[in-house]
Amino acid sequence: MKFNTVRFGEIEVGEDKVITMTEGLLGFPSLTRFIILDHAPDSPFHYFQAVDDPEVTFIIIDPLCFKPDYKVAIAASELADLKLEKAEDAVVCAIVTVPDDPNEMTANLQGPLIINAEKRLARQVVLYEGPYTTKHKIFGAVPAQPQEAEKLSAA
Repeated sequence: MKFNTVRFGEIEVGEDKVITMTEGLLGFPSLTRFIILDHAPDSPFHYFQAVDDPEVTFIIIDPLCFKPDYKVAIAASELADLKLEKAEDAVVCAIVTVPDDPNEMTANLQGPLIINAEKRLARQVVLYEGPYTTKHKIFGAVPAQPQEAEKLSAA
């Protein structure tokens, strides 16, 4: 499948690399198909590119890279649409906001993306209870671990 993007130009990926959102992202309810692209070798950041809108790209990160004690507590019933057979099939990512000063970069830990790596289904959840915010600072934290999103990457 080929499609155009503003940031990366024309991209060709297999249909098996497309991640389908069971519900659209908050603020983007009509966008349900995405691919994950690597930012750079050994980078903890990845791009979450909308397949059906060439202008929409998010930067995502594995929250454990900078918040090793991050935990997502969600009832199994809330994730039934992802068809997760075991917890190990889930990849958790946070959407990153990059302001003018990249040192002030933040991640949305209150609204993580939960991805079924095997079935390539995803959903954004909102953690109403708990210590997390939508603007958790990334820099000044613990060094990165290997990224789970890498196994989903299209590039």
